Amino acid sequence: MASLVVETYRAWQSLGQVQYGTTAAEESSKAFRRSLYFVKDMQVGDRITPDCIRAIRPGSGLPVKYLGIVLGMTVKQDIARGTPLSFEHFR
Repeated sequence: MASLVVETYRAWQSLGQVQYGTTAAEESSKAFRRSLYFVKDMQVGDRITPDCIRAIRPGSGLPVKYLGIVLGMTVKQDIARGTPLSFEHFR
């Protein structure tokens, strides 16, 4: 029975802790992540299509997980090529 208690305690310790978000060690590597950028000049009212945006580095735009949300939206201002995507650009 003592062995069961010891092994259960070890198994509990091996689970670790759940942590959401970035850790302090990951903060410096955030710039190396991919994010969404405009690869074409956009005019007011243009729809965003897959050929208008691309996931490239550095990670200063919207994360790639928002790609499905952004596709089909219209642009509310003129945007130059190479601009990182932001929710402020859309309607």
